[in-house]
Amino acid sequence: MRTRSVLIATLAIVLATGATVLAQSNDNGGPKLVVPSKIIDAGTVPQGVIVDAVFDVVNEGNRTLTVKAVRPTCGCTVADFDKEIAPGATGKIKAKLDTKDFAGPIAKSILVMTDDLQDPTVTLVIKADVRPFVEILPRPLVRFNAVQREPMNQTFIVVGADPAKPAKVLSVDSSVPFITTSVRKLSGDELVPGKPAAQYEVNLSLAHDAPVGPVNALLTVNTDLEEAPKVPVKVYGVVRALIHVTPTQLQFGPVEARTRPGRNLIVVNNHSDGTKIQITNAAVDDPAFTTEVFPMEEGRRFQVTVSVKPDANPGARDATLTLKTTDSDFPTLTVPVRANIR
Repeated sequence: MRTRSVLIATLAIVLATGATVLAQSNDNGGPKLVVPSKIIDAGTVPQGVIVDAVFDVVNEGNRTLTVKAVRPTCGCTVADFDKEIAPGATGKIKAKLDTKDFAGPIAKSILVMTDDLQDPTVTLVIKADVRPFVEILPRPLVRFNAVQREPMNQTFIVVGADPAKPAKVLSVDSSVPFITTSVRKLSGDELVPGKPAAQYEVNLSLAHDAPVGPVNALLTVNTDLEEAPKVPVKVYGVVRALIHVTPTQLQFGPVEARTRPGRNLIVVNNHSDGTKIQITNAAVDDPAFTTEVFPMEEGRRFQVTVSVKPDANPGARDATLTLKTTDSDFPTLTVPVRANIR
């Protein structure tokens, strides 16, 4: 017990001595980082401008302060910083904040790492309230879910943020050829309350031959404002096939013919106007297969089963299932069929 008490007492002395040495090294012989102002507020700034922020960094210690690294977060680019600051001297950390991708109040941080033993890492902050010259209402993003060859229309409103600088929409460009746009000036009861009177509605629609699949497009609103001549609007959506077949191909893989393996696909009628269709025929151009059609929802959904005949000859098969429908736009649908029959 006495030995244990001695060890504990010795450890306490060592820890206390180490803390004292550390404090003395920092107070009497080490660098000491002091930042008089850790937050720079740029106030209200127009969207797209680059905010320059310069932070003073003071070394109140007795040895040279070394700035090891300066790491900005998203949106900030550190232009320059003093890597060594003499005792009693003031260094600079210069940063830039690009506001083109921001709107509203923002705060971006910068981490400063030094050899100050007591306070090695300091966080600096750049704040701003970013105001666009041109607003897209309700937001600069359009989403849609459309059916091939059927009408799809979406709208948004373009308005200048500053009443003293009304924005006129000159034209709208699309990054894809199957999205078309039109522009008209709003008036009277159409105007969005609380906004400048110069307001324009942009209508976008899909071309009749828009391809089936996901859409990732960019609209560019061209205005007469020197500060915002081009305003981006993102468009995300999907175009579904009028007659949708899933899966898009039937894969049997290696199969035993005697077990009569089968695969199913679903045919969905996506006509939104209530038009019904029928599958009048289903056949595979290979005698190794047989087909059956089962209506799941009359005129709307069908299950098509493709099976291998039990007497099918062995070998690799690369065939095509052809579906005949009563739809005038899609009278014929084809689906690849592949199998390795044993």
